[in-house]
Amino acid sequence: MTEVATNWFGGSWTERKLEILRGYLQAYTTVLKKQPFQLTYVDAFAGTGYVNPNSPDSQQAAPVWGDELDESAKDMLKGSTISALEVNDKPFDRFLFVEQNGAFVQALGALKRRFSGRDIQIWPGDANQVLQLWCERQNEKLGNPWHRERAVIFLDPFATEVEWNTVATIADTKSVDLWILFPVSALTRNMPTQRQPYAGNAAMLNRVYGGSEWRNLYQADRADRMPAARQMGLTEMLVPEITQSQVVRDDQQAIVEVYLDKLRSVFPAVAPSPRWFYNSRNSPLFALMFASANPGRGGEIALNIASYLLDHW
Repeated sequence: MTEVATNWFGGSWTERKLEILRGYLQAYTTVLKKQPFQLTYVDAFAGTGYVNPNSPDSQQAAPVWGDELDESAKDMLKGSTISALEVNDKPFDRFLFVEQNGAFVQALGALKRRFSGRDIQIWPGDANQVLQLWCERQNEKLGNPWHRERAVIFLDPFATEVEWNTVATIADTKSVDLWILFPVSALTRNMPTQRQPYAGNAAMLNRVYGGSEWRNLYQADRADRMPAARQMGLTEMLVPEITQSQVVRDDQQAIVEVYLDKLRSVFPAVAPSPRWFYNSRNSPLFALMFASANPGRGGEIALNIASYLLDHW
């Protein structure tokens, strides 16, 4: 047996994330099984097909084999791509797997051979470029909303790779359901609590949020010094210090809420409560979010399914 790639990412929370996705894909396809839609599943950070739930919270390396797993790898989980391929009540008609890592692309090729009877496309490249191009082509071909086609897109980045322009392009389809793993920890590291981010970090935040709304998380706080200075009769002496207020960033819940508000500005249906995932030190890592671009009854049904899974699984 040939080892073709390595792909460790996640911790115990990875299994729960995949359980929620599997539950949604099964319910989604069952609801639409009697509808005349062609269904597509898109995995924009497809990886290799398998993940190791026992790895630490950081990215490391674990063996993934292309055609089958040997006994030493039997504890590895089927990843999102295989989970979608194994939906059996009403299988997806097409699959689009996007992956930039060359070794992972090779592993996906072996996965495609394993599921040789399925319509699988593997697109190497940057997920943002591929998804924006794919959605725009679908809109041109099918109209808006799409005629007789629907899709589920799963955005599962390692960190801050997903650009807001990509998310907005997905919303513009008026036909796609979106799952996105929002990188709370990575954003927190780039958003200091006692000062505004430097220019490079600010540019990254603008790409993720699609604007500068995140700056509203920062506010001036000089309450501790002003009363003390007045009481001591030192206001004149300390005016320069007082006017340079301390900058304080809101908590991590607020970091997520700003993004949820942004989703609500372009998607007609957004799950109100994301699912939070934590590391072994109980620090937030990711928030799993759902949004449906479908403005009709289908979007309401999708939202009800996703909200239940996020709240109860």
